[in-house]
Formats: sequence, C-alpha cells, structure tokens
Amino acid sequence: MEAIMFQVTEATGCPFDRTYLLKEERRFDIRDYGAGLDCSPVVNTAAINNAIQAAAAEGGTVVIPEGSFRVYTVRLLSGVNLYLSAGSVLSAARTDITRSYELQIGEGGNYDEPEANLYAGLQDHGHTYFANSLIYGADIRDVMIYGPGLLDGSSLNDKGELEQILMGGDPHEPVSRNGPGHQGEWFGNKAVALVRCENVAFCDFSILAGGHFAMITTCVKNLYVERILVDTNRDAFDVDCCENVTIVHSVFNSLTDDAIVLKASYGGGIFMPLRNVLIEDCIVSGYDMGSVYAKTYTQDKLIATDRCGPTARVKLGTESTCGYDLVTVRRIQFKRSRGFALEAVDGADLSHIIFEDSTMEDVSSSPIFIKAGDRGRFPVTGNSTGEDFIPGADAPPNVRLDQTHWVLPAKEPYQEYPARRYLPSYNRTRKVSADGAASFYIVDAEQPLRLNPANIHEENGRFFAVRYDGPSRKYVPDYDKELREDELPLYANANGSNHIAYVHDIIIRNITVRNADPRYPIEIMGLMGSRIKNVSITNIKVEYRGGLSLEHAVEQRQLNTNWEYAQYGGNKRSVQSLPWLVNTFFLKNEGLLPRVEWNPEAGVWKDAPFNVPELPEVYPEPSNWGILPAYGLYARHVENLVLDEIELCYLTEDTRHPIVLDDVVNGSLHNIRADHAEGVEEIVLVKNRFKRPAGLEYVPDYPYQQTEVEHVALDSRLSVKTVEIGAPAPGTPKDSLYPYETVAIPESGYNYPVATPEVPLPQTVFRPFFAFVPEQSVRAGERLSFAVVARQPAYEASSRETDGKIYNETSSDRDPAVQGIAEPMMLTAGKLPEGASFDISSFVPGKVCMFNWMPAADDVRNEPYITEFIADDGIIPVKLKVSIKVTG
Repeated sequence: MEAIMFQVTEATGCPFDRTYLLKEERRFDIRDYGAGLDCSPVVNTAAINNAIQAAAAEGGTVVIPEGSFRVYTVRLLSGVNLYLSAGSVLSAARTDITRSYELQIGEGGNYDEPEANLYAGLQDHGHTYFANSLIYGADIRDVMIYGPGLLDGSSLNDKGELEQILMGGDPHEPVSRNGPGHQGEWFGNKAVALVRCENVAFCDFSILAGGHFAMITTCVKNLYVERILVDTNRDAFDVDCCENVTIVHSVFNSLTDDAIVLKASYGGGIFMPLRNVLIEDCIVSGYDMGSVYAKTYTQDKLIATDRCGPTARVKLGTESTCGYDLVTVRRIQFKRSRGFALEAVDGADLSHIIFEDSTMEDVSSSPIFIKAGDRGRFPVTGNSTGEDFIPGADAPPNVRLDQTHWVLPAKEPYQEYPARRYLPSYNRTRKVSADGAASFYIVDAEQPLRLNPANIHEENGRFFAVRYDGPSRKYVPDYDKELREDELPLYANANGSNHIAYVHDIIIRNITVRNADPRYPIEIMGLMGSRIKNVSITNIKVEYRGGLSLEHAVEQRQLNTNWEYAQYGGNKRSVQSLPWLVNTFFLKNEGLLPRVEWNPEAGVWKDAPFNVPELPEVYPEPSNWGILPAYGLYARHVENLVLDEIELCYLTEDTRHPIVLDDVVNGSLHNIRADHAEGVEEIVLVKNRFKRPAGLEYVPDYPYQQTEVEHVALDSRLSVKTVEIGAPAPGTPKDSLYPYETVAIPESGYNYPVATPEVPLPQTVFRPFFAFVPEQSVRAGERLSFAVVARQPAYEASSRETDGKIYNETSSDRDPAVQGIAEPMMLTAGKLPEGASFDISSFVPGKVCMFNWMPAADDVRNEPYITEFIADDGIIPVKLKVSIKVTG
C-alpha cells in the first residue's frame, strides 16, 4: 500500500487587526500623573498605574512620551491601550537580589509578587507565575501595546557592560502549592505577561533583554501581533494555550532560547489547547543578544545554555499538556538558529500543521524535528490532600514515585484528573563509563524497577489495582482487576492522560536549508504505541556541512573544549564548553552507551549504529538521540510518510546514510536526490525484533515485538539496504528473553579503538567565522582603518573554566594544548582597492588584523568597493565581504 493522501486545514488566525482596538480619542499622558525622567522607579510606576486606572474608567490610551522611565510592574486593565512614543523607553528597574542565582542592588522597589498558582509544577516556574513582570495583565480584555518605543530589561553598569535587569531565571519554587511563587525573594523576569485575556494586540514596539520570557501570553483568545522586534536573552515570544493568533512581519532574536514558541501548558489553570495560530513573514535568529537591535549581528557566543547551537527557532513544545491543533507557519527566515520543531510529549495531541515557503541559513540543530514522546507532564489526582510542593522523605507514597510535583491534592478546589494509565519507575543507580572518563548512570541490572505500594491493593495474598472514586475523592481497590505479582512494578507512576501523545496531519513544503549542523538530520520520531501519522514533506533542499561517519554513530563520544567569547555590549569575557559530538546537557543514561551488540557466536561486540534507544520520557531536543546513523533524514515509528522532491547534500563527505527508515508503515519516497559516499546506500530499512511498548523498554521478561518497514514505495533509482537489529537497545537488563550483555563498557569486554583524548575534533561542527564589520565610509584623500578578526573554535581552545554549571559534563579534561588542531587556518584578502594593505604577517585566530587604505583625492564613485576576506581551514572556506563607500 502506498501513501494515503490527506488534507490539512489552514489556520486563519486572529479575526481582527490593530484597528479594531484603537482608542485614540482619549489619551492620558503619564507626566500628568507624576511620572518624570528624573523620578524614582517607585514614583514612575505609581504614576503610570494611576494613569491606567484613570483610562480604564472610560477607555483610552495611556501615552509614554519620549525619554527613559525606569519602572517596576505596570498593570494593564481592560479597555486600556499603552502607546510607546518614538524615543520612549520603559526601562526595568533593579530590585534587591541577595540569595538567588544572580545578585542585584535595588532602586527602592520590586516587581509585583508572583501570584499563587495551585497548578505549580505542571509546567516550569516561568509558565506558572506572571505578576513579577514589567507589564502584566490578568483576566482583562480589549488592550493593545503599540508604538515605536522600547521595553528595555537591561542596563549599562559602571564598567560599560550590558547587564540583564530582567532575569533569565526564576525565583525559587514555593514550598506549598497554595503559596505565592517564591521563597521570600523574587524579582522581575518577563517584559510582558498576559494571562486569561481576550482581544489583545502588540504592534510596532521593540523589546531588549526581556528576561526569561520577553513576551508570554497564556490562555489568551484573539491575539494580533505585527511589526515588533524582540532581541532578548531567553524566550522571545511564548504563545501558550492561546486561540486565534496572528503573528506577522516581526523579528525575534534569541540565541539562548526559542524565538517563537507555541506551548500548551497548564499555567493558566485551565485545560485550553493551543488552536488556530497563523505565523507569516517573520525573521527568527540567534545572534548575540542586543546585536540585532543595534543592527550589528555579532556571533561571538557559539552555543545556548543547553550547549546546542543558537536556539532562536519556531517551535511547538515542550510544554504540551493541553495539546495543539491548527497551526500554519509560512515565509519565515531562520538565521543562525535551530530548525522547525513539533513536540508533543505530555499526553495531549498535536495535529493539522502546515510549514511552508521558508528558508533556513546556518542551522544549528535538526532542520525539521517532529517528536511524539511520553514525558507525561499531565495532572493526576493523588491519594493525599497535602499541598507541599515537594513532599518530605517521610511522606507516604503517592500515585507517582517520579515527578511527584505533577500530582494534585485530592480535594477542593483542585480539578480532578483520575489516574488513567501507569508506567514503571526505573532504578538508575548503576554508574558506568565507556571510555574511563565520561561516567553516567543507567538502569541497575539486578534491581531495575521500583515498586509503588500506593497503586496496589493487597488482600489475602492477592493483588489488585486501584481506581479513583469521585464522590469520596479517594482511590479504592478495583476487584475487577487482579494483578500478577510480576505486573506490580508496572504501576509505579500514574498519569491523568489515557494515551501517549498522538501527532498527525503535517504538511511541510518548499523549504531551503543552507549550512546545517552535520550532527542532526531531519528527525521524525514517534513511539511504539503512537506512530506519527500523515506526514508530507515535499520540495525541500537541505545542505549539511558533513564530515561525520558511521563510527561516530556507533561510539557516541563526548568531546569537549572550552570557548572564550565576549558578551555583547562590553568587554566582559565568558567561557562556554563546546560539545563537538554528543551533547550531554539533556542526553543521559542509556542514551550515552555505545551502540553495539554482542555476537554470541563470535564472542565479540559488533557495531550496531541503527539500534537507537527510544528514550520516550526525555526532554524532546534533537540532540537527545546522539549521533544518528543518517545524516539527512531519520524516520522511526511513522505511518503514512510522503517524501517527494527531496534533495540532501553535504559540503564535505559524510559516510553515514542519507536516509534511515525504522518502523515506517505505508508511504512513498519519490524524486529523492542525495549525496552519499562510495559504497554507502542511500536508504536503509531497519528491521527490529526486540521492541517493547514505550516506557517498558527495560522491564525484564516483558515480551518483545517485531517492527519493520512495510508498504513504502521507493524510487527505483535509489540504492537500498535492509539491516536487522539483533539485540535490545543498549542498557537493557539481561533476562530470559535475551540473556546477553547489552552494556558495552570495558568491564564487559568493549573498548574504544582510540582513547577519547586522542580522538580528533570533527571540525565541521563548530566552524571558523569573522567578527562583524559594518559598512565603511571614508572621504577621498583621508585614511581608513578597520579591524578584521577571524575566529577558529577548533584552534582557540581555552584553558579557562566555564562560568556556570555544566550538566553531566564528564570529559572536559582534554589537554587544552592538544585538544584543538595542530595548525591555524589561513587568512587572505581579495579585491583590495588600489593602494590598500592588509597585514596578516602575524595572523593568529582570534587576533586583530588591520586593513588600511587612503583613497586618492579624486577617487569618488557611486558604487562602493567590495573587499573580500577569506578564512580557510582546509575544510570549508569562510568569507567576509566589507562594503567601502568613498565620498567627496
């Protein structure tokens, strides 16, 4: 059976534009209420809020005039617009922070106290609390923020360095669910936060350094966004559980987090899926924070906090408790960012998505990532009425052993979500190392599972499940469901959703990708028990840098070097740890094991790069599956997959396969053009007889199932290889169904052929680049000088330690003297104007080389000179073009 045709409805977005909310007839100038450029933040905040209250009485527009006004929380009210005049700035004021992750000396006030939210823990802190924002509104309607002004969450310190006043992190979680969202100290960490609102517009303004969320709208119905610019330190714009949304002609820059991210959390306290979102004609990018607003577009910082490259993408996820439906994204420019991501991992569905007519350049992760997972962050009613956010060690067992903060008290006023399915809890206490340097924890082979007595009723030596009794709000024995003793470990973690998230009906077409990270192909990954269904990808071209091998997909090495960079807006130097292969920020446990299997006949380990672990519960980031055996496209657990007019190419040879299909049922691959190394097939079809349902992978003696590629029509011109996996996933405990070792470490006879410190860095991962040089202008007869700096991460390995905590970092002890390459790249210049000089006699990567030129007195021309500089490490040359205009 070939692919089945399907249709996807396009989103229509917000039913109105900005004109619907204009209120120009009544204007309220904040200076009339006591605000002033020389006033304290406390005075300015009170003045603006008084103006808003006055405007709310009859409806109108509060005007922020030209000038910078330092403020704390501005509280929007229904029927009030906020106009930011040309040259106006609402600037975040400092507050006293004495015992959080960053310190700050205040200016006499604080942001509004983070409100109580009974559903804390079902989403990250930033999605739970909204009041501690620069602009805040809850349960209001008919409001608009517009005008060419600026919301600024940063400030220059005495050293001339740009400081983030709105914090990128959060106050500490509360002790109790019914308490406010902090533990005695809080601060501002959002520029704009609206929750449970209706009829909202954002137009024309800019945000700089907006904190954890520059903008977050949660449970908002009817939202129109046009021509805004956000240049920030974490998420640029979170649209969470909103309905009828249009985002057009806007720019979002966020190196360390997502640019436009659609979420479906429980932060608004209601179950409201995200639905009907239209995003068109926008730019998302991951340049250094502040450089897009300044139009300098620098890129000295190489990776985000999670140690993957610049984030800055359009994403649906990860908060997916309530689900998504009907989203259309078109004509988006992705620049120095990760790709387009669809993630449903919490028990609610994702459907009817269109992504089309877009370009991506300098892609730092999977260009397209579609993931159904089973993290299971979904509310479930517990068997306790306690409201402690994190129960003490002596607390009686609840319906979950893991992630107990997802459990709701069984009492009013909490909504009820009875347990509807269960999964085991694994005992990951076995510490192992594959190379003697990088250690991590996997499932203990002797005691892999933990028992939860709260979900089991024992009576006269017999075991029964429990069921939720609504009238009494208690779990009672279910005598209709008797359990065998070997089934008891399967009932460790209750979930309020009755199924794994279901991802379906996705159309992706007319996409061009240039210069993509070689580690991460297009990834389409469902689960056993929840295949991704109905995916059509047509007319796309993806250019990868290449340079990796199938050996990298076998070994899953950790290679790290330290990188020193300058924070934008000052000379402060910071250090990052660059992962050249496997990134261990999210990927841990069994995913870090070498992908090999034991050959009992020969008594040796053999390579098994196609035996990729499922990891259904992990955070859904493409890096979490390590180095995959496909460089171009990897699809697993997919039903009805259409690939047509696909071009996959690389700039340097990659010996992995272009496409790998694993458990793909029904579909077609036509008009596929793919670079591939000599002797490497274009398509690999995987057959596996060692699969278990999602979440049960490591349960001893649980029956295995077989999966394979079926009913997929392949272009006859493609070379095809079928491989059969002969062992369970690495880390699976031995049992009667498979009695052989699956943990490949020296203790079990597996050794890497080359020690990790001696493995060369794959230089196609982090590439040389030039520091930004703006357009130059010089008068004829006068001298022009400017600096050219070419940087080379593989050569410039720093011996300085990183500034912050690196999660699971275990192999950064490579000798800085040898961890880079032996020789620096070459730097040359071309198309120099007559008489110009460029001194490279003492060139070293990261150091300044000077361009000097004095145009002749009569050298005045309409067209600028275009001078070209080339940095070549022998792999992929990098060019910088500088425009030089000569004036009279």
